[in-house]
Amino acid sequence: MRNRFLQLFYDFALESLHNHKRVRNAKVNARIRQLESAQSKPAIDWLYVVLILPCVLLFIPLSSEFIIQAFNLLEHLPVWYRWLIGLMVLANFGLKLSEKYRI
Repeated sequence: MRNRFLQLFYDFALESLHNHKRVRNAKVNARIRQLESAQSKPAIDWLYVVLILPCVLLFIPLSSEFIIQAFNLLEHLPVWYRWLIGLMVLANFGLKLSEKYRI
């Protein structure tokens, strides 16, 4: 009788565990479907705007002198700071690519 009780208890615990896993997987799958079906608005990537803006402003006659002077002033920044900015930009684009392609 004891072996039968232990076997029933073991079967119940195992079935309970399987049901728990099924419920958890169903919740995760529902959340994934919800996120995939959500219509996300294309957000403005401000890093692109900041990087492209000086190139556009160079074609405006009044602002081109200021842009050239600003880039000449950037030459006086320390090398480590310029590398830091470059790495920040690369990391930002790398993260976006990893999110896009799920790397």
